[in-house]
Amino acid sequence: MLKSMTGYGEATAEGKNFSLAVELKSVNNRFLKVVAKIPEEVSFIQYELEEEIRKAVVRGSIFLTVRFVPTRIEDLYEINEAVLRKYVAKLMALKAELGSNEEIRLQDLLLAPGAIRTEEELVLGKAEVLPVAVKAMTEALAKLIRMRAKEGSHLEAELRSRSALLARHLEEVKKQAPRALEEYQLRLEERINELLSQKGVSLAKEDLLKEAAILAERSDIAEEIQRLESHLVQFDHTLDEGQSVGRKLEFIVQEMFRESNTMGAKSTNSTLNQRIVEIKTEVDRLKEQVVNVE
Repeated sequence: MLKSMTGYGEATAEGKNFSLAVELKSVNNRFLKVVAKIPEEVSFIQYELEEEIRKAVVRGSIFLTVRFVPTRIEDLYEINEAVLRKYVAKLMALKAELGSNEEIRLQDLLLAPGAIRTEEELVLGKAEVLPVAVKAMTEALAKLIRMRAKEGSHLEAELRSRSALLARHLEEVKKQAPRALEEYQLRLEERINELLSQKGVSLAKEDLLKEAAILAERSDIAEEIQRLESHLVQFDHTLDEGQSVGRKLEFIVQEMFRESNTMGAKSTNSTLNQRIVEIKTEVDRLKEQVVNVE
């Protein structure tokens, strides 16, 4: 089954004194690209989380967002008693020296630099955070992959439908092409005869037929039809291969695009041209869709 490169997954896991949420979004990319947004206090888990993504995903831009929230206030702030005692001792000495009766208030001291240690100084260790982060990542990745698989299923159905329609148009072109070529050759013969008669020049019938055939050959699209048929078979077989075939499908469709353009450039029959336009339209639609395949 095909996988789309579009998906979303999120999960939250709880640690002893914190919660950690992982959010994953994925969009199209020719290669695998991971863009991470992780809080500074747990930035040490980035490598391991990106490795989990690389194990599970082959292609696409993956946007990883981690939200880290301590669940107890003491994990955010802590009184630095040693610094606070130094402030008190120094202020008491100054009071005695100056003969001041000014009250020393603890609430004022807590505002002094260094009296409170903030979260930057209370970063939790990797051993405590990483297992929780991996748990959340595993769940978020599972959701992302399920969504990519679901989108891929719809995408595969669309690609098969477009491929079948393209094959029907090509079959009609294949039927009409020989007759269109004969008609074109007859028109060439008539035109050459007309031009020669205007100039008062005659040409042996064998030479006339030869010249007309050479000119008509330039409008023969039999080889392009054959190659496009081959590409269609390859396309359908590649869909059957299943996962991670996006780049191969893109290459095949690019070849289809080249053949259909050549057919359009060579054909001189209006009825045939209508069918070729339909073929080019379906190839364009395939080209738009396969860029979404992992």
